[in-house]
Amino acid sequence: MKSVSAGLAAHLAGDLTTLATCWKVKRTDGTVLGFTDHDADLAFDLGDGDGMVTYLAASGYLRTAIASSNALDVDNLEVEGILASATITDTDLRAGRYDSAQVKVFLVNWANLSDGALALKGGTIGEVTVTAPGGFRSELRGMVQAYAQGSVTETYTPDCRADLGDARCGVRLDPPAWAATTAVTVRQAQDAGTGSVVKPSVYNDRHFRCSTAGTTGANEPAWNTTLAGVTNDGSAVWTAIRARTVIATVATVTDRRTFTLAYAGDAPDAFLTGGLLTFTSGANAGIKREVKTWGLTSKTVTLFLDAPLAVQAGDGLTISAGCDKSLAVCRDTFDNVFAFRGEPHVPGNDLLFRTPNARA
Repeated sequence: MKSVSAGLAAHLAGDLTTLATCWKVKRTDGTVLGFTDHDADLAFDLGDGDGMVTYLAASGYLRTAIASSNALDVDNLEVEGILASATITDTDLRAGRYDSAQVKVFLVNWANLSDGALALKGGTIGEVTVTAPGGFRSELRGMVQAYAQGSVTETYTPDCRADLGDARCGVRLDPPAWAATTAVTVRQAQDAGTGSVVKPSVYNDRHFRCSTAGTTGANEPAWNTTLAGVTNDGSAVWTAIRARTVIATVATVTDRRTFTLAYAGDAPDAFLTGGLLTFTSGANAGIKREVKTWGLTSKTVTLFLDAPLAVQAGDGLTISAGCDKSLAVCRDTFDNVFAFRGEPHVPGNDLLFRTPNARA
């Protein structure tokens, strides 16, 4: 049952209506864009926390009819338009910046916006196709899509179901920077979500976990960057660990999938393999790609998928550590076995189908 204000309900029941369709897009990087099929821009607050948004008149925008059902079918809606607005660029579309963006489609009375909105559809953007010349077509996937992909419920698995660094995992991929005269607490063994972990103000390929509680000094200490080395800081003591996210720049480029880094750290091959690379500058800024392989000796990164745009020497990037989700890596590499979200000792199919030995 859709809710609608009394004013908008009365307007919809009238013989003459002044309705416009709006669609709001919120990209994964937080950018909010609004568009309408009205012939003039509309400023409207949907009341969802994003504040007043200007919905740009998009004469080249066209949506298909909205199809919904009361069964568990995936809702169907496509949006097609011309890249006439500077807010939607061919570069952003090809770079995947609209993939999985949140979308809300609704009706308003453009002659009296105080009547509120009638929600038509909500979901996320699926496949985006750039059509020649200068057009685009995007698929809006309803909330039932998550059920269709089987990504809502969990099953018993020998490997961890958490992602490295998420709330269930607790590993701090990007801890807060060191701060003066601050009380810090001990990070407990095998529980990465406890205690204090900091990064230095100047990146040095290390993070530091608190091994003795206390209060930090007035000035940042000279860090001991030897792994497991200790640094005294006021009444607190820090122990050096390998940085969970490394910072580097591109040195040489083979193609959009393979390139070498200007990196002076010591992250071993297995530590960054399977990690997440995020471009921080250059044409691909904000784009994320999973790391297929990392070689410390050659300082070569190979991605699973090509970067959407050309990679250039000097492009900045970060790479967060990879995790194969095994109990051994959780315990030995990240010291975090208490947060392991798997069942490595649950009997497998071989045991379930085992039969007793027959007697002669």
